[in-house]
Amino acid sequence: MCAVASLVVATAAAPDFGSLERRVAAEPENLRLAADYRQAVVQAAAFDRSIDFLDGLAKRTHGPNVHISLALAYVDKVPTSGEIRRLYLGRDAMAALSKSIDQQPTVLAHYMRGLINLYYNNFIFHRVPRGIADLERARALASSATPAALMCRIYAALGDGHYKLGETAAAREVWTAGLQRYPDDADLKARLTADATRLHWIVTDALDPGRRVDTSLIGLIQAP
Repeated sequence: MCAVASLVVATAAAPDFGSLERRVAAEPENLRLAADYRQAVVQAAAFDRSIDFLDGLAKRTHGPNVHISLALAYVDKVPTSGEIRRLYLGRDAMAALSKSIDQQPTVLAHYMRGLINLYYNNFIFHRVPRGIADLERARALASSATPAALMCRIYAALGDGHYKLGETAAAREVWTAGLQRYPDDADLKARLTADATRLHWIVTDALDPGRRVDTSLIGLIQAP
């Protein structure tokens, strides 16, 4: 199964951001700690706090993962922002991911940068082919240790990129290859069984910047 569980964050009391930030600062390369911190930020809608904190941390420390965490902090803010601001948040997220990739190319970083590219209007920005290239790179870097949930997302996004370019046959080929490897994945099944109208809305909804995506990383990174 490639289903990703939802992270439940207690909301009865205000999060102790200071304590969470000290833990993340002590282990800046720990994606799990940073993800838990960001989910608390999402619940409190304190997006600028996590961006400022992780940006400062990335400037003070070295390593690829802190840049991934910063990129996700930008992504977390996207649904609450206006159209123009979303463009800049996406740009900043991709810049952070590029710094991560420059240090250490990983499946997760290439997947994230590729996916973000797909959200841009291709007629104006022409970024979808770049997204497809990143997603193909993510698929090429994958190994038997790559989490199944991450692979399912890569196959879905790669097909969505081809679909957005009008390459429906290529999209279906990718989704089919993914479903052959992961026959229980609901997202891939939905794309392959939908009629033309339904498929349009599945991909449109998946790439809607106003729709919050799961950035908890549950199921997408290996346990430490």
